[in-house]
Amino acid sequence: MAVQFGLYTSMLQRALRLPDLELARPAIGRWVKTVLVFQTLVLLSTGAYVVAMASRHLHGVAWAAPAIGAVIGTALPLQLAVMSILRAGRR
Repeated sequence: MAVQFGLYTSMLQRALRLPDLELARPAIGRWVKTVLVFQTLVLLSTGAYVVAMASRHLHGVAWAAPAIGAVIGTALPLQLAVMSILRAGRR
């Protein structure tokens, strides 16, 4: 979550405060590309974790909890950023 917040504040927050959303469009594009790369890295690392643990896990599903938590934990801040973009678009 800290990485997501850092990306939002450094790349997007200042641009969303501009009076015209068209001026913020390049910053939104850069932010989307960066977040997609970050999300891809998270998904690749959680996939590697699942593959590595699938052959050695104990009975039950608790071994998958860290991977599920990582995916959900990185998706929630994205929703907050999208809400900020939508709010800026309504001005």
